[in-house]
Amino acid sequence: MAVTTPPARGPGPRPSGVHLVLNRALVYGGLAVVTGGIYSGLTWLVTTLAGSQDAVAGLVAALAAGAVFHPARLRLQRVVDRLLRVERDPYRVADRLSRTLQEAVDPAEGLVTAAALVRQALRADGVAVEVHGGHTGIVLDGELGDRPVETPLVWHGEPVGRLLSSGPGTSPDLLDALARHLAELAHAVRLTADVRRSRERILTTREEERRRLRRDLHDGLGPTLASLAMTVDEARLRLERDPEAVEGLLIRVRDQMGAAIVDVRDLVYGLRPPALDDLGLVGSLRALADAPGPRVDIAVVGPLGDVPAAVEVAAYRIAQEALTNVRRHAQATTALVRVELLRAETDQAETDQAETDRTGVEQTGPAPAGGGTGRGGAAGAEGGAAGRRAAGDRAGGGELRLSVTDDGIGLPERVRGGVGLASMRERAAEAGGSCTVGPRPGGGTEVIVQLPLGTEKP
Repeated sequence: MAVTTPPARGPGPRPSGVHLVLNRALVYGGLAVVTGGIYSGLTWLVTTLAGSQDAVAGLVAALAAGAVFHPARLRLQRVVDRLLRVERDPYRVADRLSRTLQEAVDPAEGLVTAAALVRQALRADGVAVEVHGGHTGIVLDGELGDRPVETPLVWHGEPVGRLLSSGPGTSPDLLDALARHLAELAHAVRLTADVRRSRERILTTREEERRRLRRDLHDGLGPTLASLAMTVDEARLRLERDPEAVEGLLIRVRDQMGAAIVDVRDLVYGLRPPALDDLGLVGSLRALADAPGPRVDIAVVGPLGDVPAAVEVAAYRIAQEALTNVRRHAQATTALVRVELLRAETDQAETDQAETDRTGVEQTGPAPAGGGTGRGGAAGAEGGAAGRRAAGDRAGGGELRLSVTDDGIGLPERVRGGVGLASMRERAAEAGGSCTVGPRPGGGTEVIVQLPLGTEKP
């Protein structure tokens, strides 16, 4: 496990016993000087003013020294603590920790700074902060003893790490205050690590896609076009000498052009399924349902409007893979693909307002399922779809929910994740969503996909 040690920040805290003795000696030594000076000064002053009444002078000086004893001790204690870099108030320590972390470049660097600050606040011999699942290892400042004190770091009920410290007894209030702030930082470190891994995975996927396109262009379409050019040149040269042979060459050119068109279509289909542009998401899902095999029903809850392209592709590919699994492995008789678009309340209000602006009539009920009859109904449906698309372009929240269920034999007891299941989860993760595969209540399998709509479309 990796161990990170903060950079040197000057001499560390003194050993706990010497530190405590020095602190107390400075406080009570200064207090003795202050109270002694007050007592002596008041005794001299009262004696000078009142004559030789030593008893009265001593009483007044003692009362005055007793009155300033506690305030003077508190002030001296704060001065000495500031001098020795000791903080006793847990809220002040937490505030210093927060301000220090705000100046950090990233959470990982902030964790290193936090370890040094926590060690200084606790006056510990060593402090270590361990993050679970963050791949940061243990951030260590100082040296831990054989039996360090362990404090769990919990963020919203979820353990995210632990704080290890060794040294003198520490106030539980101080430990709790520091643990809460460190839990926030540990969670930020985990999120940063997840984002970094996701970015690396996306970059890897993009480079693999580019490599695939280069290979297809170089090995497939490139030689086909080169052969086509050579055949055209050969036909041009034979046109004068042997015109009858040109017809055969032109036929070969036509065949090569057909092969090139097929290659181009394959490349385009690999980037984005043409069915999405021709039929839309719902029409593409219905086309998938028409394939041979068990009966597949498509249920669309409410209008979908204009779904972002990345979400459309992810939903289509996941549904395609899920239906392939149903036909190959589920032994099902029927399957159901259910699609629903859930928008935020503000986005739904914009959609309703766009419809009201178009028709001049406020919509108080659900839209007709059939979309009307005749030309008027068709025009109303087209206008409503246009209004929904206009509002959908401005939408910035909500999610697309897709579920694929079947009545087959269900999942085995031990599910081994294959390429299909992994690809569905990866496609959902690339779109910022999630994909879960589990048993369906009543028998069969259920695939549930949630894909956020993302930010405002350009």
